[in-house]
Amino acid sequence: MGGDVLLRKDFISALKAPWIKLNSQHSIHPADPANTFDWLMKKSEENDLTSAFYFICGRTDASKDAKYDPEMPQIRALMREIHQRGHEIGLHPSYNTYSNPKEIAKEADRLRRICEDEGIHQREWGGRMHFLRWDQAITQKAWADAGMTYDSTLSYADRPGFRCGTCFEYPAFDIASNQQLSLRIRPLIAMDCTVIADRYLGLGSTDAAYAKFNELKYRCKQVGGVFTLLWHNSFFSCEKDFEIYHRLVSE
Repeated sequence: MGGDVLLRKDFISALKAPWIKLNSQHSIHPADPANTFDWLMKKSEENDLTSAFYFICGRTDASKDAKYDPEMPQIRALMREIHQRGHEIGLHPSYNTYSNPKEIAKEADRLRRICEDEGIHQREWGGRMHFLRWDQAITQKAWADAGMTYDSTLSYADRPGFRCGTCFEYPAFDIASNQQLSLRIRPLIAMDCTVIADRYLGLGSTDAAYAKFNELKYRCKQVGGVFTLLWHNSFFSCEKDFEIYHRLVSE
């Protein structure tokens, strides 16, 4: 509420926020501006795509991690809907887990336990690190030891493209033990805020932003690779954002 009033001068949103929260006890209210889950799933289903939705299951930095707990009824309901519609549920480890294997394992177990309670079963479990935080000597082995199938963290926050030098999934390799891990690395080619946000490329919600995303998509297609796109469910600030995403998944 404070941000709506003091920063954005959006008094209507400030008044709506308590009402939305009060009416979101069992499911996320349709009027919640961050509730784009149904729209995202519909666009995936219209184009025969399976999307993955990653949940934060810990709080190692209260200023940067989620305000929800995955056990909340409305989050459980969302997980059930995602699963019933054929999409994937994954892990988004909290901010300070990248160098803390025990915490990654704890959060992974928490997610799987909730899914088990809800009758949700998957062949693989993946996700990506919060803020793309990564320590090559620690993080990927922590994912493998936590029983995770794949990680999709490896991209640069300030530049989209091929941090791993490829758009093909490959086995993780532990440099400390000189051994291949059971974990697969799924390179992240582009992230919404990397291209759009002012603090990074700053292309905004424009045709230039769409062109940058589409250029990377085309490069992946040229070699038969996978264009892995990360789009935050709450990163839709205007109609143009919806249009960019729609064009990317449907063309």
